[in-house]
Amino acid sequence: MNLLNKVPTNWDEVYLDQFIELVKINGKELGFYERYIEILSILTDTLPDDEFWDDVDVTDLNNVINSLKWVSTEPSNNYSKNLIGMECIDIDKLSFGEFIDIDYLFAEDKFDNLNKICSILYRKCKYDEWDNVVYEPYGKYDIEVRKYLFDELPISSVYGLLKLFGDFKQNITTTYETIFQPEIDEDEDYNEDTFEPEEKEVIEEEKVMQHWGWENVLYKLSGGDITKYDDITNLPLVFVLNQLSFIKDMKI
Repeated sequence: MNLLNKVPTNWDEVYLDQFIELVKINGKELGFYERYIEILSILTDTLPDDEFWDDVDVTDLNNVINSLKWVSTEPSNNYSKNLIGMECIDIDKLSFGEFIDIDYLFAEDKFDNLNKICSILYRKCKYDEWDNVVYEPYGKYDIEVRKYLFDELPISSVYGLLKLFGDFKQNITTTYETIFQPEIDEDEDYNEDTFEPEEKEVIEEEKVMQHWGWENVLYKLSGGDITKYDDITNLPLVFVLNQLSFIKDMKI
């Protein structure tokens, strides 16, 4: 079989795991043809050193390369609400723990972690006796296992989740600006000797919040009792942020 006939013609034909591998190519120093052989090997599930790529007709190769202009574009920002028997939860109803986990995955590498982000947002669900949707509890399944269910789905069915969460986080940051916008600009050169001990403590807390130090926030909200962490992370995100705003305003 001519592998060139297997080359996708758009993002709808590219799987999530293939997309992740394509993104990783951007960090490599490759020549023109070497780069496209890598791309083609990913899109056809072959290896770059497959002898087919050494024997392929140059004209045919150039024609295929010219047809791959869509690879340099971004997939659609849409996403499917329902996939593989699961439903994407309402992002406005994220728990504090769900938000923290997605935020960390997003900051670490949102592309490489997209299958894990999907594993957090998509849940099995059912209706209760009052026809309310009841979602599978977060933490009752292993996202490291579930992530593989999303690898063979079209990237166009889930890519929009990145924009969805990015916009949501921006909205949260703006709405709760008093929490996330530090009063102290750590880029400025402050002489700590001029501050009272209480002021120094406030400065340090501001720096923690600026860097999204969620572990520190959990420690503070739980009063240092780690046995309360699960109770706190299961609370609605908005409720926790309101409490943080209250604590900051009241200087508790």
